[in-house]
Amino acid sequence: MDYKAIECLRQVVESQGFEKAGDVLGLTQSAVSQKIKRLEQSYNSVLLIRDKPLRLTALGKKLNMHYIKVQLMEQALVSESSGDQSLQCLPIAINNDSLATWFIHVISKFSKDENRRLQCKIADQSLTRDLLKKGEVVAALSDTGASIAGGESLYLGSMDYILVASPKFIANYLGRRFTALDIAKVPALIFDENDQLWSSYQTQILGLEGNARACHWLPSSQGFVQMLLSDNVCGLVPKIQIEQELKEGRLVELMPKKRLKVPLFWHWCGLDSALISELTDTVVRQAKLNLS
Repeated sequence: MDYKAIECLRQVVESQGFEKAGDVLGLTQSAVSQKIKRLEQSYNSVLLIRDKPLRLTALGKKLNMHYIKVQLMEQALVSESSGDQSLQCLPIAINNDSLATWFIHVISKFSKDENRRLQCKIADQSLTRDLLKKGEVVAALSDTGASIAGGESLYLGSMDYILVASPKFIANYLGRRFTALDIAKVPALIFDENDQLWSSYQTQILGLEGNARACHWLPSSQGFVQMLLSDNVCGLVPKIQIEQELKEGRLVELMPKKRLKVPLFWHWCGLDSALISELTDTVVRQAKLNLS
């Protein structure tokens, strides 16, 4: 297997250009292009989609992940034999709400070593496990517990989501007394088209038919809270994200006895890597401090 060519393939995507990749690798643009072409010929398959943005095909992603795993094993051997600490990169998948609340502490603590890099891919918690399964990342935070083939997983705890709105929204849309059916009729906010939390809350907690078709979309954790404060929508948000707003009365919990608990699981590829083990330990410690 031509690892130098795979490194070129990986760098072209990271740099979003053949010339930029060549500058990083100390090669000419032509040399980078030829290496990738020969690699594609050896597999009789296209590995790089040459449209903007440049991206890998399914097979290209598998080769990239194989390259990452080989690098991790080589780095572990070098570190064990000589103590040399070269730059180590781990691509992982996490969901926005975790990143906006507690996972940033994982990144901060794990990255204190200057030779470590975490490359975070953001996706809904229902989709992150698929990125691990496809070989795009080496670890993922997911709401699904079943391990992928050849991988491992563990339960971290639950993220508590509460339904909130501003006092002015409540006065304008709901009044003093309201039911679950009333809530289903007012403007609500979800993250994006992949956000299943509102539908799950309606069916599992409120006992209604799940329907998110009439919701506003706002794919930003910070913007999500700001939109709730604008008096125009209600929505589900992690309780730990809005402790201050609740304390100050700027947001009010609509159904205090009806909360949605979303389980979170940490998944990682079945690779004997001290770096992944240390990351897992850091994730577990922070989860114990922040999840229920």
